[in-house]
Amino acid sequence: MGPYIDGHLLSWLIFMPGLTVLSLLIFNGAIRTFFGSGGIPGEVWRALALSSTSLTSALAWAGAWSDFDPEHIGLQFIEHRQWMPEVGLHYFVALDGIALPLVLGVTTIVPLVLLACWNQVQHSLRSFVFYVLLLETAVLGVLMAWNVLLFHIFWQLALVLVFFLIGSWGGGRGVRAATRFLLMTGFGSFCMGLAILVVAQLNLNAAGFPNLDLIATSGGLGPGLLDHPVVTMKAGFSSAQVEMGLFVGFGLAFASVLPMVPLHLWLPGAEQHTTGGGRALITALLLPLGPYGLIRLCLPLFPSAAAAAAPYVMGLALVGLLYAILLAALQSDLVRRFAFISIAQLSLVVIGVFSLTGQGFVGAVVAILNHCLTATALFLVLSFLYDRREVLSIQAFSGLARPMPVLATLFSIIVGASLGLPLLSGFVGEILLLAGISQGSPVVLMGSVVGVVGVAILLYVTCQRMIFGPLRVPENRGLIDLDLRERCVLIALIIPMLWIGIHPNPVLRRVEPSVLELMRFVDVRQVEAQSANRSVGDLP
Repeated sequence: MGPYIDGHLLSWLIFMPGLTVLSLLIFNGAIRTFFGSGGIPGEVWRALALSSTSLTSALAWAGAWSDFDPEHIGLQFIEHRQWMPEVGLHYFVALDGIALPLVLGVTTIVPLVLLACWNQVQHSLRSFVFYVLLLETAVLGVLMAWNVLLFHIFWQLALVLVFFLIGSWGGGRGVRAATRFLLMTGFGSFCMGLAILVVAQLNLNAAGFPNLDLIATSGGLGPGLLDHPVVTMKAGFSSAQVEMGLFVGFGLAFASVLPMVPLHLWLPGAEQHTTGGGRALITALLLPLGPYGLIRLCLPLFPSAAAAAAPYVMGLALVGLLYAILLAALQSDLVRRFAFISIAQLSLVVIGVFSLTGQGFVGAVVAILNHCLTATALFLVLSFLYDRREVLSIQAFSGLARPMPVLATLFSIIVGASLGLPLLSGFVGEILLLAGISQGSPVVLMGSVVGVVGVAILLYVTCQRMIFGPLRVPENRGLIDLDLRERCVLIALIIPMLWIGIHPNPVLRRVEPSVLELMRFVDVRQVEAQSANRSVGDLP
């Protein structure tokens, strides 16, 4: 890849968007200071943002994807530097097969969203570019961080940026939606922060020095959190109680972002009161971090608590799945309907994760990637329709196949991928999820199947009403079909949907070894933790 990139590929991926916007800020301030002008025009910001994110995407595909060894079990592209060792904070980033598909999804989606909303954001364009580029940096940091405190820093940054994306373009209602988002996700993030402090103290007691790296590296100070059991017995509390408390602390942060019922109240309003591009970014970049965090941190760090809580979490997620479908069916606003469908689909992912099976984990990763692609495409289609009609009520659209045949074709493919038709990406994830869930409770399996069928019916009815029904609304007769830019954006999102659906092996070959390693960590940690806690319990 070149002398400046070799050994630092992940740092380039993470910080290229952020460095671009910081450079723009510096040059913009210098121009305003020395020349007294309005600074760099927003159109230049937008063009440079598209260039930077496109380059990041190309680097991800040419570097991370092509050089990733699917036969290698363990981390790849490791970068480790001591940062603040006295508090256990190190710059430790790496890639495994679980994060790789999501990194590629994020780096592909962001430039497409910028291109899709090229003419939509006119008010505070520079602020929009600023938030989007820093959000990409934050999300990529979360996906690649292997130090728990570094993970939390990127996580907090992502939440703050989404808060501004929601509140800056929705007027008074947008501010209220952003405040609700901040209260709910901020509470979860605060709980995770407290849990990290406890984990750091426990690790200090066990190892003699603070270290919040997940695994040991050649540049690390000692074993990581996953390399040895952290004895969790504290005065007045059993080890199981402490581990469960830590599991809940981390889990609340991830559940509030998913969002799981009853922490879902922020999402419909947030989607409704931000820009079209903001909707796509929130759904595609932020929401998948919830199930990813469960897989990356909750299960391997607290395997005994995860196993004990699994029936309750699966039950809650199943209730959320069915409840979200019911609420989606009652919505007349298309944005709110698709928001509740997103909640339902990610609730199914949570059920698959807590099936604690290899098929469930692999299916969860593929389903998260499919959700990123299809949810982005669905919200961008709504954005294109809003540009033409300035309304997003389902009653406002019918028979769009006549005036907009290209949109009708592309939208039908996207809906097919979202509901899980064969030969499309959604089918692979759903089959694997249900296969993993089938190894557990028959009741949960039946409820999950009902949920999958319910989402499929809801998406089909919505598509049938909008696209293939009679042309009842006179305002739809003269609608202009998608232009070249809009077609290219949707086709670019559809290509990976078809690729994963027809030939999923390249993705599965990269995901499965990392899932096997995750399951090994979980099994070993359960045995070691039980042994260590018994030893501590025998002490006088």
